[in-house]
Amino acid sequence: MNKAILIINANMAAAQTIKHNLTSPNTEIICVSSMHDALQTFINTEFCLIILDAGISAEDDHKLLKAMRKARTTPILILSSQSCHVERLKVFQAGAHAYIGEPYSLEECLAQAQSLMELYCDLKPQREICYTLAFGKDLVIDPQTRQVLLNGRDLQFTRKEFDLLFCLASNPGQVFSREQLYEQVWDEHAAYNVDGVVKSQIRLLRQKLSATGREYIKNVWGVGYRFHNEPDDE
Repeated sequence: MNKAILIINANMAAAQTIKHNLTSPNTEIICVSSMHDALQTFINTEFCLIILDAGISAEDDHKLLKAMRKARTTPILILSSQSCHVERLKVFQAGAHAYIGEPYSLEECLAQAQSLMELYCDLKPQREICYTLAFGKDLVIDPQTRQVLLNGRDLQFTRKEFDLLFCLASNPGQVFSREQLYEQVWDEHAAYNVDGVVKSQIRLLRQKLSATGREYIKNVWGVGYRFHNEPDDE
């Protein structure tokens, strides 16, 4: 199972040390240093662990925690120089799942991270087996290899772009609202800036699928989108 980890730390050297020690062939690790970058990255990628060094500012840390916790159930590990009882309570109330106060050993941090990831992966329901979708000779979508062929040409998609396309193409003709697409693809209840996130991904999909001159993803005005696989319509 591929795993993604987000490390939020103003100290990039410290973040890289943790990243280096957690890196494995099936693990993608992203490091960011600001609250803005953290939120944007969190929205666009499904992570199995967040490691937050509580050093941005106490107020911003708590806001970030609440926003992430409201959107998803991703485990959040806090690393903090504040080891007092009151601060621990505040971060747990804001949404953290585990807390390590300084001074802490790298081994302790890694062990806690692995434990949280294993718990998350064990509890997360596995998705059903999916089969290749083919729309004539123009478009082929293979969920096993996550490959999309358009007129025989291999297209490159990000994780969320592929998931969004597969969700729509698996249900041709069905109309999805943006909120429904967000819940299906991001696997969470609608949260921060749903319209903007989904619109952006749809726009990128259309650009990549435009080579055939066909419009595979149709707007249903006032409702959302549907996948269109008929050559002559409208």
